[in-house]
Amino acid sequence: MAGGALVWLGLGWWLAGSTIQWLSAALARTPEAGPGMRHRPDDFSIVAPLKGAADASADYIEALRSLSQAGAEVLICVATADDDAIAATRALWPDAPLLIGVDTTFNPKMNNVRKGLEAASRPVVALCDAGIVLTLGELQQAAAALSDKVGLVLALKAADDAQNFAAELERAYIDGHQARFLFAADRLGIAVASGGVTVLAYDTLQRIGNWRGFNRWIADDYSVTRTVRELGLATRLGAVMPRLPLGKRRWRDVWRRQVRWARTRLRLPVWPLVLWEPAIGGTVSGIAGVAALAGLGAGGGELALAGVFHTGLWLAAEKWFMAGRGLSFGPRAAAAALVREVLVPVLMVQALGGRTIDWRGTDLGRHWRQKRDGMPEKPV
Repeated sequence: MAGGALVWLGLGWWLAGSTIQWLSAALARTPEAGPGMRHRPDDFSIVAPLKGAADASADYIEALRSLSQAGAEVLICVATADDDAIAATRALWPDAPLLIGVDTTFNPKMNNVRKGLEAASRPVVALCDAGIVLTLGELQQAAAALSDKVGLVLALKAADDAQNFAAELERAYIDGHQARFLFAADRLGIAVASGGVTVLAYDTLQRIGNWRGFNRWIADDYSVTRTVRELGLATRLGAVMPRLPLGKRRWRDVWRRQVRWARTRLRLPVWPLVLWEPAIGGTVSGIAGVAALAGLGAGGGELALAGVFHTGLWLAAEKWFMAGRGLSFGPRAAAAALVREVLVPVLMVQALGGRTIDWRGTDLGRHWRQKRDGMPEKPV
């Protein structure tokens, strides 16, 4: 009796995981048609952070320069005068508009961009993560969704140009996993937040206290999304996905970023959903299904065939989503997606096993705990 119940539990578990995989792909794969573009180039202030020479890539700086030449106000933020990003930027754009200075809140990113947010003066303000190649058309299309009911639009980044397998794995996390679930949740009307390009009206920025609206929770994207919604305004994901060229990545850096993001999400009110990620992932779902078949008496060959079927079905859903968004998904991307799924339980164990949230050498988790517990904040 107990064995039969476990078989049904395993089959149900596999079916639930596979259904979520395909349902999320179906909800997320087709961009929603938005309103027509209505903002001129000179309607925009673009706040763009830099830290280190690697951030000042030719693609990123050239994209910012093109936006400036079109008429947008570009505000490039650097924390200190000795940052290598300054020389790298000047080499590509000699008269680039650089703002230099740093604040002392718990969030090192906001410490850098605060001055840019305060200096922004145009009707629409966009905070662009470092490295994203944002075009004028993408910016105008994202901003078109702003209205008296929609207070904020997030344009998710599309990882691109992965030049080694570590970068391909990062692309599998950013495109095939994070973007798919975020777009699906947004289609269902669930408020979601993520990095990329944050677009909001200047008036809305002032209503949330300017940079303060980004600093209420440990994650600035979650903080601004929730703060805007508390005004009674909706938030949306944009239909466009600006490119984030990855180039070559180091395994260590890719893994650290994933651990950092996982630990950050576990410190937000959405943490129960985060804990469910391994349970509905490809590895655990597949094991549950194969175990159920073993309980029914299936032989080794049948179990191997079931594993291949599960893997193919899982990858087909991801490829279907990627195709709908115009993202490539070849053999190397499929291999990276499989590695990602195998690592999901490992990632969760490591995320739960520590409190350090390393953001470019700063323990963001420690500074957040000081703020949350009312302790004096130390400069970062």
